[in-house]
Amino acid sequence: MTGLMLDRRALLQAGGAMMIGLGAAGGAGAQTAAGIAAPIGKPLDPTELDGFFAVHADGSVTLFSGKVDLGTGLRVAYRQIVAEELGVAMDRIALVEGDTGLTPNQGPTAGSTGILVGGVQIRQAAATARAALIGLGAERLGQPAANLETAEGMVRPRNGGSGIGFGALVGDKRFSLKIDAKAALKDPDSYTLVGKPLPRPDVPAKLSGRHVYVHDFRVPGMLHARVIRPPAIGAKLLDVDAASIASIPGARVVRIQDFVAVVAEDEWDAVRARTALKLRWAESATLIGHAAVSDWLRAGPFDGEQSIVNKGDAVAALAAAPSKISGTFYWPVQSHASMGPSCAVADVRDGAATVWTASQGTHRFVPAFARILELPVEKVRLIYLDGAGCYGMNGHDDAAADAALLSKALGRPVRLQWT
Repeated sequence: MTGLMLDRRALLQAGGAMMIGLGAAGGAGAQTAAGIAAPIGKPLDPTELDGFFAVHADGSVTLFSGKVDLGTGLRVAYRQIVAEELGVAMDRIALVEGDTGLTPNQGPTAGSTGILVGGVQIRQAAATARAALIGLGAERLGQPAANLETAEGMVRPRNGGSGIGFGALVGDKRFSLKIDAKAALKDPDSYTLVGKPLPRPDVPAKLSGRHVYVHDFRVPGMLHARVIRPPAIGAKLLDVDAASIASIPGARVVRIQDFVAVVAEDEWDAVRARTALKLRWAESATLIGHAAVSDWLRAGPFDGEQSIVNKGDAVAALAAAPSKISGTFYWPVQSHASMGPSCAVADVRDGAATVWTASQGTHRFVPAFARILELPVEKVRLIYLDGAGCYGMNGHDDAAADAALLSKALGRPVRLQWT
């Protein structure tokens, strides 16, 4: 019997289901997969207005966000914030996220900081842009700024009359302004978009199997790679039998000290080579075993302690209690790791590196990648792409580093997926 394997696209096609996506059009799609060319001199400083916004000649707006959408809905939430505060339709807002060559460094996306931190910064930047546009409109319309408002992508008189579009006021020129922390924000009572359950722009493509995850991403001429892990932490690689994969077309071994991987033109050949490759490792007994984990956790060292709420003296109250009930409870270690295979694509050539990764902290890892690859910081660019079923930063960053090392060693783009 021959096995039948269907990927999710084929499965959806075979099922004969029809899916209709209702959402904002145009620039309100999901992420930009390949990354666009970084304009020379574009500010990346989170205190600069041009770090967050570009207004184009056609009146559309590009929002550059250092925070990324991990499945939490930031792609629609950020557009709601900008559309509301700036006075432009949501479908006229394009979003670039987590691209260290284009977006300001807003820190990693973690916990609930996407809105709490990132959304607040974007809102203040939009308020600054609105004030600047009104100032430009006042000059062009010959009216006091206090008599003007922004709506429908234009600056117009509050009491009616002809306005002037954002594109005519700015039109691909830079604001060259610092973000004003005191720029007036719109009254929430006037909101028409924020707070409404609007469709998420990434959902239709995810449901229909058309969304580009980092696992789907391809660049011309890339090799497929798999890493072979040691049996224990600190184990030394003694010998690699390259002849053990000689029968697999195009498969080859890459060894960098104790790091070893296999690469091939075809992904399935890389998968087969990973299984077939014979290695010999020095014995290492560095793992403490499952039973000792609880004692290891209790022993520390501890990075710090944090009290969220402190009411009264619990220790004294318990000591004075006439009767006590005690118990010991242990919750196993939970790794902040991926549910699915971590993956990354790297292109390290000609003294520069571009890495596509599902990392939650693209900006944070640029200095580390520069050290690993022995490149200047300004020559390293990390671009965020969704990880399929992979919330959790641990594996993504490691996969990206491995892919970058392999790409540098081979002089070709490499797509690496952990299995």
